[in-house]
Amino acid sequence: MSEFKGLYVHVPFCRRKCPYCDFYSEATEPKEREFLKLILTELSLTSPELSQFPTVYFGGGTPSILPSSFFEAILSKVGQFSEVTVEFNPEDAATGKLKELKEAGVNRISLGIQSLSDRVLKALGRKNREKDNLKALENALSVFSNVSVDLIYGAPGQKPEEFLKDLERITTYPVKHVSLYALTVYEETPLSEMVEKGQVELPAEEEVREAYYGAVELLKSRGFTHYEISNFAIKGFESKHNLIYWRLENYLGLGPSAASFQDGVYWKNVPDYGRYRELLKRGEPPINERVEFKGRELLELKITMGMRLIEGVEAELFPKGFFERERVKGLLEEGYVELAEGRVKLGEKGLFVSNAVIGELLSNF
Repeated sequence: MSEFKGLYVHVPFCRRKCPYCDFYSEATEPKEREFLKLILTELSLTSPELSQFPTVYFGGGTPSILPSSFFEAILSKVGQFSEVTVEFNPEDAATGKLKELKEAGVNRISLGIQSLSDRVLKALGRKNREKDNLKALENALSVFSNVSVDLIYGAPGQKPEEFLKDLERITTYPVKHVSLYALTVYEETPLSEMVEKGQVELPAEEEVREAYYGAVELLKSRGFTHYEISNFAIKGFESKHNLIYWRLENYLGLGPSAASFQDGVYWKNVPDYGRYRELLKRGEPPINERVEFKGRELLELKITMGMRLIEGVEAELFPKGFFERERVKGLLEEGYVELAEGRVKLGEKGLFVSNAVIGELLSNF
């Protein structure tokens, strides 16, 4: 079997759950020693002979609530790597802790700022405020040269010009990467319930679209390359780890709810810390779901992931005569999809409605 290109570690602990988050996590005290032992046990079960991962990504949850010793212990087991990212909550970004992580082998920080508006942060259920976020950013940049920032647009009561003002301020700092996420209302989240009850009013779609395309232009004018629908980087600072996902290369996920992919086989761990612990203590892989993709299904998955990249995918992945089909021709003529130099990619109009456009392409596959 082909080797893994990247390692993802899902840290399931949070101080509190954000009302919009649908990632698996628990608002509980981190059990770092027990969790470290479980992660290393899972690693030995899943990949006993492999010692090297070119990229390592610690996500969550809130990885930054764990001590630097946790990251050091894992990184010492997985050999050489070119990119090691830790997702950071601004309230954890003390200079001392950042320096410890750098010494442990971390070389990239992903800072979850989300907004610079106190009103928007409150609406998102975030405890940190503008001054906390800017201080965290300054601290991160004083230690790391590769800092990524997450921002949310389409938040309750947020106007496009307000979001763009935040983005403009962020880019006055020497950040190397920016990820922009439209606020999505997921079922069974507190935010979903608040929207249903009319307690929260989200911006109109037109305003969300204006924020997105305004951000694309602003970031390009500040020297960022738009390389994936939601991601922008100074050249050479694209997320190597996330590119593995979009290019459908092999990656290993450890921790509750973590996903893995290897040679067409996708599997996902149980999204429950207690069950995860129980299975590993019995010496069993903590897998909840396993799917094998072959032939056309694998091809469709490759297109689904690859079309998220601004570079798109090779036209040869599509059947002969595909681009002569009536609906596909319509997508091309309307500017939702572009075909040039042997590649298929989303047109500018297609970026904001990417899921619908990719779905339309595949329905004509």
